[in-house]
Amino acid sequence: MKAIEKIVEIPIYWDDLKSLSLDEKALLALASYAASESNTISKLYLFSTHKMTGDEIVDSAISIQIMVLLRYWSAKLFEFFESISEISNSRGTKDDNVIRLAKESFDAFSILEGLRGYEIARAIRHEATNHYSFKAAKKNIGHVSDRANCKLYLHNKDGNSWYPFGEEVMFSGRLNRAGASLRTKEEKNQLLKDWLDWNLSATRWANKAYELIATELVLDRLPDRNARQKLLWLEPELVGEIEGRKTPIFLRNGVGR
Repeated sequence: MKAIEKIVEIPIYWDDLKSLSLDEKALLALASYAASESNTISKLYLFSTHKMTGDEIVDSAISIQIMVLLRYWSAKLFEFFESISEISNSRGTKDDNVIRLAKESFDAFSILEGLRGYEIARAIRHEATNHYSFKAAKKNIGHVSDRANCKLYLHNKDGNSWYPFGEEVMFSGRLNRAGASLRTKEEKNQLLKDWLDWNLSATRWANKAYELIATELVLDRLPDRNARQKLLWLEPELVGEIEGRKTPIFLRNGVGR
C-alpha cells in the first residue's frame, strides 16, 4: 500500500529572481542550502539507531555512526552562522539590504551563544569535525580513558570497517577536555544532551533565518503567488516513523548474503 504525504509547494521560478541583485541571490541560495542541509542531517540523526545492545562490538559501531552525524550536523550549523556573521560585517558585500538581513539573522543567533552546549559544539567543530588536528590529538591523549577501545574491526566491505581508537582520542578525549570538571557519568551524559539540544535550537534558528531572507527577498515581492498543497503517493520504504525502522549499521549486497 502506498503512503501519502502532504507537501505545500510555493512555485518560484528563475525569472522571479531576476530582479534581485547578485548578492541578494547569493544570500538566498546560501540560506536555502544551509537550512536544507540542517534539516536533512537532523532527520538522518533521528533515524539512526541510538539504543545500545550491550555487545561491545555492535555498540562501538552504533556510537560512531550517531556521533559522526551529530558532529557533522553541528559543524554545518556553525558554518552557516560564520557565513552570516561575515556578511553582517560587510565582508564580501556592500549591498545594504543583504547586510541588514544578515545582521537580523546574526542577532537572533546571539541567544544561542548563551545556551549550554554552545561551547562544546564550537570546540568539536573546530577540532574533530571540519578539521583534523594533529595538535588537538596530542592534547586529547591525556584525557583518554584507561578503558578506551583500541581494537580494529575489519570487514570485507570498507563501509563496515571501523577503528574506535580515533573516536576515543579525537572525539571522546576532546569531550573529556571540555568537561574536565565533570566528575560523574550523569554529568557527562548531560553535556551530550546539552549539545544535542543546542543543535536542535540552532536548526530552528537556521530555518527562521531562511524564512526571513526568503520572505523579504522573494515572497513579499510576489504577493499574488499562491501556495498549493501537493499529495505525494510514496512507496512505504520512503516513509518512516521516528520510532520505527532505523538506519542499518552493517551493509550487505542482499538478503542473506
